[in-house]
Order: sequence, then structure tokens, then C-alpha cells
Amino acid sequence: MNIFESVPNFSTSDENIIEILKGIITSGGGTFLDSTSDRDHNRSVITLIADNDRIVQILFDLAKSAKELIDMEKHRGLHPRIGALDVLPIVPMGNSTMNEAIEISNKLGYRIGSELGIPVYMYGESAKIPERRDISYIRNMHFQYEELKQHILEEKYKPDYGPAVLGSAGAMMVGARNFLIAYNVNINTDDVSKVNMIVKKIRSGKYFKGVKALAFPIKSKGYTQLSMNIYCYKCSPINNIYNFIDSEAKGMGFDIESSEIIGLLPADAVALSLGKFIKADISGKNILEYKILGSYGNR
Repeated sequence: MNIFESVPNFSTSDENIIEILKGIITSGGGTFLDSTSDRDHNRSVITLIADNDRIVQILFDLAKSAKELIDMEKHRGLHPRIGALDVLPIVPMGNSTMNEAIEISNKLGYRIGSELGIPVYMYGESAKIPERRDISYIRNMHFQYEELKQHILEEKYKPDYGPAVLGSAGAMMVGARNFLIAYNVNINTDDVSKVNMIVKKIRSGKYFKGVKALAFPIKSKGYTQLSMNIYCYKCSPINNIYNFIDSEAKGMGFDIESSEIIGLLPADAVALSLGKFIKADISGKNILEYKILGSYGNR
């Protein structure tokens, strides 16, 4: 029995809907780990794990409920999106393999497309078209649900599974990938153009590897959010990214208001960042809980 993590992104911040989705996970035999919601983005991220016998049905049921509960015609939020259940990643854990995760993602994509009538785009390691490995090829700040409605019949936007018809549930991106860290840094300025200068440096690849970034004006809180996905946290430790942004912001006369992790992150990512900060070689072998779990696992 192999375990997989999934981190579905839903286009809602409605607490009642999130509670329903949590119930689907637990009643289906999965383990709910975490959820993070944001009203400005009108988006929620749920983290769950399940074994290979249950993961497909649980995620299918989440997609079905999202279709029933979330209307993309009414959705408004800062974060780019194309569907009610917008992004659905499958992450292999432990002895699970990427090939198994790819197989699961395709089973899931086929069922969602054929049974729910939702257009599905395979991304990441599951991409059937090389350009679609990157989410931004289909969905970005300039191309979202509204634009996809107009262009879905074009060859570039032909779905991998399901119909080339966009209903009120929108479309979905499904794929296998490795762990990533979603990390936001909030800078105390409402000048998004200034923060975008930092974004461009991060995205250039000159300073960090495997980091994607966007800037969002969070008007309700009076700051600009620099939102990142860190695909290679070993190449680009969080503390290095924070220090870089802090230095760039201070150079413009701004300070960091706060930063936040969205969802969960591996313990070795914390150990790596701490090790960089205190100039020590720290890894999972230094983490007490790792040792305890390993000890019990070997009994």
C-alpha cells in the first residue's frame, strides 16, 4: 500500500464549503492534514493524504462536489483561476513512485472529464504536451476562466480529457509533481509596480532556481503580496529568498510586513533554512520526530 499527498486548490473561501470538502476526505478513508483560505484571493488550499486504493475516488468526489458548490460565473478573486477545483496535484510519498502518481493522475483526469464533463488539462510530470508542464501555459494572470470560455475550441486549449466546453465549474489542471512550497511575503506598500521589479528578478533565474512569483495588491490589508511557488527548496532555501526580498524591499524604502507558508512543508526544508541561518549542517537526521517515527517504523 503506497501513500500519496494531494493539495487541491479550490476557487472559494467559503468556510461551509471547506467543511463539506473535509468531510468527503475523511469519510472516503483519507486523512485531512491542513487547509488555508484567503478572502482576497477567494481561494482555498487543502492538504490530504490517502493510499493508492482510495486516492482516486476521494479526489473524484472532491471534484464532483466542487462542481456542484462553486459557480465560476460568480467567482471573483485576485488569484488566476480556470475552474472550481482549479489545480489538482498528486505527490508521491515514501515508497510511492512518480510513475504511480502519473498513472493515478491519468485515471483521475479521465474520470473527471468523462463522468463530470469537466475539461481537464494534464500538467507537471503528467503533461501530454511538453508546454503544459508549466501551469502558466494554460492559466496565468492574463488568461483565466473568462478567456478560456472564448478560446477553448482552439487547438492550443484543447483539453486532454473531457469536452471542449466550459460550464459553470470551469476547467481543471491535474498532474503529478514533487513537493513544492507555497510561500508569500507581504510588503508594506501599495505600489505593485515596485514589487513587480522584485518579482522579475526572482523569475529571471539569475538569483534562484525553481521559483515562480507573482505580485498581488491586497487592498484590504494595505500591502502588496509577493506570492511564490518554490519547486526546488533545496536549490532555493526559504531563508535565502526571504533575505533577498527583504534587501530589495529595503532598497526601495519598504519593509516586510509578514510572510506565510500556504499549506505544509517538508521538515527538511525547515532544517535546511535553519542550517543556512545558523551556518550548521542540519538535515532530517537531526529532527527528533523523524528519529522517533523511524524507530517505531522499524519495529
